[in-house]
Amino acid sequence: MRGLSDEVAESLALAYRFLRRLENFMQAIGDKQTHELPVDVLDRSRLCLAMGFDNWGALRESLDEHRAVVSRQFEEIAFRGTRDDDDGSLRQRLGDLWKAQATVDEWRQELSAADFSEAQNIADIVVAFGSASATRKLDSKAAERLQQFIPRLLLLAGEKRRPATAVSRSLSVIEKVLRRSAYLALLNENRLAAERLVGLCERSSYISGEIARYPMLLDELLDPRPLTGPLGKLQLQSEFAERSKNIDSDDSEARMNSLAQFQRATMFRVAVADFNGELPIMKVSDSLTFLAEAVLEEALATAWRDLVAKHGEPSYVFDGNTKTAGFGIIAYGKLGGLELSYGSDLDIIFLHDSKGSEQTTTGDKPLDNAVFFSRLIRRLVHFLTTHTSSGVLYEIDTRLRPSGRKGLLVTSTDAFERYQAENAWTWEQQALLRARPVAGSAAVGREFDRIRAATLTGRVRIESLRDDVLEMRARMRSELDRSNSTVFDLKQGLGGIGDIEFLVQFLVLQQAREHASVIEFSDNIRQLDALVNCGAVAADTAAELQEIYRKYRLRQHHLVLNDEAPLVDAELFLAERERISRLWDEYFEAET
Repeated sequence: MRGLSDEVAESLALAYRFLRRLENFMQAIGDKQTHELPVDVLDRSRLCLAMGFDNWGALRESLDEHRAVVSRQFEEIAFRGTRDDDDGSLRQRLGDLWKAQATVDEWRQELSAADFSEAQNIADIVVAFGSASATRKLDSKAAERLQQFIPRLLLLAGEKRRPATAVSRSLSVIEKVLRRSAYLALLNENRLAAERLVGLCERSSYISGEIARYPMLLDELLDPRPLTGPLGKLQLQSEFAERSKNIDSDDSEARMNSLAQFQRATMFRVAVADFNGELPIMKVSDSLTFLAEAVLEEALATAWRDLVAKHGEPSYVFDGNTKTAGFGIIAYGKLGGLELSYGSDLDIIFLHDSKGSEQTTTGDKPLDNAVFFSRLIRRLVHFLTTHTSSGVLYEIDTRLRPSGRKGLLVTSTDAFERYQAENAWTWEQQALLRARPVAGSAAVGREFDRIRAATLTGRVRIESLRDDVLEMRARMRSELDRSNSTVFDLKQGLGGIGDIEFLVQFLVLQQAREHASVIEFSDNIRQLDALVNCGAVAADTAAELQEIYRKYRLRQHHLVLNDEAPLVDAELFLAERERISRLWDEYFEAET
């Protein structure tokens, strides 16, 4: 190979043969064109056997070594003369300091001389990391790779606005992968991956924390799949089906572990696209919402299969006909309103359509349908909230079910309708505005939609609506608002997100009897559009509300990404808060 030494040429040839064999075996095992490593245990075992490795860890270590060779030679050619370590003398001095286990003062002096900002903080962080027992106990190969990485990290962090933050968070990630030093080799040789890691760590404690807790996410960074648009529910279901196609449907634990890995990796991809400006706030929330829906569908399907295998399907007799009972998951709150964020809980309730006589399952060990659905929910919640190696899927909140904590976990659609007609409070009707079916039986979903429409268009107590909404908003602000002279609570503060949501809910409930179209959608943005279409809100007013709402949500969203509370400086958003307060007074005072 012209221009390359014999040693390099041989290394590249070995890498090529290894990667080509790996590709061929992967495609043979899957019987399709693919370039993605398998995720299920059976396919990984087959691939190890075909490639001559004892276990997946050994195969992956060898793969990472070959990728590092190719990446290094690519950069030598593609980035020759433009590399971030052209300042060889500084890089060498930083490496020498690390190797010599330099003191804090020695690090500070060198970093200050090189015009690093926050030199003292960086020196403290680097020395503390170098003194940690995990760092001092590395084998020779890992120690050598870390020795090479530290100068690169410092040079990259030195270009950031908050270099000490970049160094601290990046080292938190590196600490978790020290025993898998092939990751270090790839970061050393893959300039763009190292830049992405340091840049994301500097900007987001959420992202850096996710990588530190789940180092497998580094694969997403090293081999990125950029998002060019929002993820859809069907697309996500298809992706998971492909990843899990070789997992036995009876192996619930393996399926849930695979689902957790898929959810974590997908959420990370969305977060990276979010920070790179590839997805606007509304599309980020759409993607996270549809991911949660896909997870709920898969977890429910797995729990259903497990119980049906033991007890048969739930059935009932009505009007002389035997039917299979359906079960559905209804989303409220952020999930229902398509506004899910990173780490959001899922507000959900459970409905079934069993009624009539002989409400039992059809298997050899029959259960009363009520018992079947109760066990189904327990198993589903267990799947969603159990800690796995990839963390918890979601925290679940079921307090919005009829009668709250005192009510049954699962309700029949008939009982749900009676409750909405006879017992529901105005605040529960407000919550119903943001509710929609997200998983399970399509028939149950349609019945819920019918009940929702009948409730919102025919059972709202118009005569007390204004007072009920004002009372609930005042109560929530009194209990939850953390605003004071120095900070403004984006969610609960005067003129904040909560005021916009309550104002929209009041107007929709007020108009629903005469204009049923206003309840078609469960999100605030499209509900405002519907209010314009029926003449209840002027187009320019709705556009103003939507713009402010998006501003608030964007700031709240980015605070979440840095593990911060939804509180901002009291001097921010003054004009927006004043405008919302004026609109609040205008619409509510018009009803006095």
